[in-house]
Amino acid sequence: MSRLFGLAVFLFVSSLLAAAPAVSFSKRNNINFYREVPSRDLSGLAIRSDGRIIAGPELSPLAGNPVADLWWDIEALESDRWLVGTGPTGQVLEISVDPVNKTYAATPWADSEANQVFVLKRLPDDRIVGGTAPDAILMVWSPDGSLETSVSLPADSILDILPDQTGSTLWVSTGNPGQIYRVDMAQLVASSVDESLSGRGVELWGKVRDRNIRSLAWNANGRILAGSAPSGNLYEFPEASGDPLILMDQESGEITDIHLTPNGDIFAINIAAKETVTRRVTQSVNVTPPTETTEKPSSDTPATTPAPSIMEAPPVEKFSGRSSLIKIPAGRGLPELVSSRNNLAMYQIYPHQDWLLLPGGDDGEFAGYVPAARRAITFAGSDSAQILEITPLEPETTYLALTNNPAGLSLLDFSGSEIRHATTKRINLQTPSEIGALRFNRARHLAPEEITVKMRANRGRDSTEGWTPWTEALRRHDGWFAPGLTGQYLQIKIQLPAELDPAAELDQAEVHFLPQNRRPVLQSFRLVSPNFGLSPLSSTANSSPNLTLGQVIGTTPSNIKPPAELKRQNLLSSHVIPRPGAQVAMWTASDPDGDNLTATFSIRREDESTWTDLVVDTAEGWLQFDRTTLPEGTYFTRLVLAEQAPRSLVQRRTVTFKTDDLVIDLSPPTIDDVVVTSTDQLLHVNVRGHDTVSLISGVKLALNNGHTVELTHPVDGILDSPAESFSTEVRLDDLGTASSFEVYFEDVAGNTATKRVSLN
Repeated sequence: MSRLFGLAVFLFVSSLLAAAPAVSFSKRNNINFYREVPSRDLSGLAIRSDGRIIAGPELSPLAGNPVADLWWDIEALESDRWLVGTGPTGQVLEISVDPVNKTYAATPWADSEANQVFVLKRLPDDRIVGGTAPDAILMVWSPDGSLETSVSLPADSILDILPDQTGSTLWVSTGNPGQIYRVDMAQLVASSVDESLSGRGVELWGKVRDRNIRSLAWNANGRILAGSAPSGNLYEFPEASGDPLILMDQESGEITDIHLTPNGDIFAINIAAKETVTRRVTQSVNVTPPTETTEKPSSDTPATTPAPSIMEAPPVEKFSGRSSLIKIPAGRGLPELVSSRNNLAMYQIYPHQDWLLLPGGDDGEFAGYVPAARRAITFAGSDSAQILEITPLEPETTYLALTNNPAGLSLLDFSGSEIRHATTKRINLQTPSEIGALRFNRARHLAPEEITVKMRANRGRDSTEGWTPWTEALRRHDGWFAPGLTGQYLQIKIQLPAELDPAAELDQAEVHFLPQNRRPVLQSFRLVSPNFGLSPLSSTANSSPNLTLGQVIGTTPSNIKPPAELKRQNLLSSHVIPRPGAQVAMWTASDPDGDNLTATFSIRREDESTWTDLVVDTAEGWLQFDRTTLPEGTYFTRLVLAEQAPRSLVQRRTVTFKTDDLVIDLSPPTIDDVVVTSTDQLLHVNVRGHDTVSLISGVKLALNNGHTVELTHPVDGILDSPAESFSTEVRLDDLGTASSFEVYFEDVAGNTATKRVSLN
């Protein structure tokens, strides 16, 4: 029996504890590093979409002269030589790289007949083919850079080239219109430039209604995949040509790349932007980063409708769309969105071990995806606006990254990093705060002493000025603490050792902080008209009083009933009854931080220095007292608001407010004169009086036959003086048999003077 009783007591106490919410004025802010750390503020680390920091690559720019303003495509010649297609002068550059000293050299290799060399492919026989814009010229160069032949296609631009395994046949996709041409390389090289397209081995092999065929790839079944723009469709063409199947239909977008995994899954990138014209290039180097934009054509728009070229170079704003990585299982399954990033354009899909690397822009972002774990990744980004493409460099853990705005090369190294750090964006704590400890959920394969944390804070919102110096946080109780750091905005930098365990993981973190303790606020204060007593309405009362406090003071209770307002509304809905000598004071107070408040209300006569407390530490918003116990005179009043528990004693703030003067007037006014005159039909009454302290509120005439007249409108029209005159008329019919009347002359303090007047 005792055990059952003990269990019952335990459950009862537990229910009470669960019902009482825990109050804490310190706060904590979850830091998801995937959300808070930009690519450009990473080095030697990567961040998964679950918020964990892991070992990652280092991306470092190579020094060199890019020669051209824009670099578009990179193609390997040998292990240490590459070709790059450029613009706006249409050169093909030969690139050599010194990865040890982190430099590169670029020299002209060939010229095209157009502004942009958008795509380059190296064939098995070492020939180089390239596609240009805006004239859509397919060019063929010998291994030494001499032009063998070229052919102009009826389009604005060549966007991709797909060779077969031998390089004897090419499939070339174009923009405006969106078509695919099949090219017989032997016939093209042997033919005369003056011959027709068919005579030169070029035939229209496939077409779509969309404006551009942006990318090409082989499917595992031997068919050709084509990604379009600006509709963002993924087509599958039969190998022998014919009408394509649509494997994926997007509302709008540009399929920038297509990748097949060894098991036949298709991954495709679709970029959807808010602008209305598909574009690829900005105007020059070192300018606002270029923007990928798309447009969904209307159903009644022909596929050949003229449109601005995909290679034009208008002044555009920073990219503000979204990139989606979409998976089509086994090459024919239903499309599945596996990763999506806002304000990021992805340009390529490149496999690295178990990851897919997704270079992009237009803030130099470098993203990734882990198919097995179904997680997105953020890698170290570039100071250039875009990372357009990566290509392998010996060893297999190192890559060259082609960048734009400014054009150049960067070294992407997965093998290790001398510096591994991650810096968050500005973290807004909403109010100026005292910064407490930073605590990680868990560190895996990583000792606490291997983690270095630095913090800085700013009281202003500026991203560059006003910041405190970086402060190295001290490790304390498995947390990191920077003493004395205060601010509304916070940045955190995490550094990990160069020799990092490949399995090391650092979880999401929480930063603890104490917001500024703001002072209580007095929203309203009022001394109610005297001689009214208050019967407070409880929160559960359902009665509707005939006269309420809200009606007396002219305030209508609000229909909105948050917890703080409900108490005030109950007060305004309370019963009010006449009670001679009663005085009610009421106030509304709040605390910006939600602190519990108490109030102390005090008075003192204007000729004295001692305060008298009428109520001390009350949680109510009102006070009722008997004014007749106070000597006559004018009293100063004050209201002291004080924070209470659970705010700790040393942190509680007290604010004193000077409130309305209280006038205690217990003496009636003086009736100076009552003048009565009559005419044939009317009795004229004039009353004049004054008070030494209070204003006059009105006059009532009470005839001894029961007829009464109330006067609240003085002769001068305004009740604004301690001396007033009133005038009225009484009809002889109302006078009747009355022989006298009483004059009641009242002041605003509720005091009344009387005088009997005979009607002889």
